[in-house]
Amino acid sequence: MAHILRTVLLLGALCPAALVAQKVVIQSDPAADFTKVRSYEWREHRVFEKYPELKDVYSTGIQLVRQATNETLMKRGFEPVESEPDVFITFFILTKDVQEVKTTDIGGWNSYYWYAAPTWSVTELVQYVRGMLVIDVVDARSLKLMWRAICGAEIKDARKRHEKIEAAVEKAFARFPPK
Repeated sequence: MAHILRTVLLLGALCPAALVAQKVVIQSDPAADFTKVRSYEWREHRVFEKYPELKDVYSTGIQLVRQATNETLMKRGFEPVESEPDVFITFFILTKDVQEVKTTDIGGWNSYYWYAAPTWSVTELVQYVRGMLVIDVVDARSLKLMWRAICGAEIKDARKRHEKIEAAVEKAFARFPPK
């Protein structure tokens, strides 16, 4: 289990550029048969099982991901079931608070060739959250990972986080099942 969390943290450290622009990276098993996938059941991810305190930290995000995923998959003809699913869907969320110091130089007036006008600097602290969402689709019979979406974004306004989550889930499942 510790190796899963280390892998996730390493993945986040290695892919910060991919996570900033709400990019979605899809990985899938080329040998997996997606033609028979019509039903799914939610399973708790091993990260949340090992670190149950994370469920409290990310409770709102968990609810938003489940809701967006259910809406997206049901629109596409997939059915949520409570027993004997074709696949299990599981996910986890990680966030990191980020602070950046931005300094902007503001010139007073136009400068001449030999004379430069005084300038002022404005320094501000910009705070936001960098988030990563990993969604896994696991074969219910073999318990092998069939498909994974790695999504990330910067959330600068917490009141609009649902929009980022909905967009990430929509982008991810737009390529499910893989062709």
